Amino acid sequence: MTATQKLRTSTMEWCDRNSRPKSSIPNPAVRPEPTRWQKPGPMSRNEWANFHKTYQVDTMAYNQRLQGGKQKRDSKPIVEKPSLPEVSPLTENQYRLSMPRWQRQKYIPPPPEQFPYRPQIIGQSAPPRPEHGRPVQRPVVPCCFQHVDLENEFWSNLRFPVSRKALTARPSKKIYELARPRQYPQKSHCPVPSSNEGEVPRLRKMTPREWRHHLQRLEFLAKPNPRVLADLLCCCH
Repeated sequence: MTATQKLRTSTMEWCDRNSRPKSSIPNPAVRPEPTRWQKPGPMSRNEWANFHKTYQVDTMAYNQRLQGGKQKRDSKPIVEKPSLPEVSPLTENQYRLSMPRWQRQKYIPPPPEQFPYRPQIIGQSAPPRPEHGRPVQRPVVPCCFQHVDLENEFWSNLRFPVSRKALTARPSKKIYELARPRQYPQKSHCPVPSSNEGEVPRLRKMTPREWRHHLQRLEFLAKPNPRVLADLLCCCH
């Protein structure tokens, strides 16, 4: 019989043995056979004495091995406890230093103010849910196009689904104004004041200080230039 046939035979025997249902009758307790490390029966007096001797030797060796790396602890010196008169000033000083310098009472927040008018907003207890089918998934765009015409055709035929609320909504005046094309010149935010180029500024009377400075300025301008006078004197000589 070959090895394959033996394996098949053992497999069939194992399947036949384990495929049978278990019996409900419990098997009688059978004492297992002793192994080679166990004694078949009770030990005699000499065996007990030998076991006790070996156990003591092994225990002493184990304890010495555990305490081999440890040093013996020296006995602590006996320190006398301080007496009560010596400890009392230290305790008082500690209690005095532990107290805060500026003591204040615990802050108790005032109760919330009750307003007589407390409106209850109906219908807004939960945030509004988004419309079914929104947001719309992003369209699948090819990574590249072979020609510009193909790209233009793709974007011209692409359609985005429009929300039902957007079809029935009415834009406000500001949104309608923003949707219109931009016009130039743009509408100014604040009114620009009219130009006063053609108008003559209103004359006002000078103060005494301004009149005095004006006379000093005229007197200075009436005098000849000293550099011109120096040139004239040089030419005359």
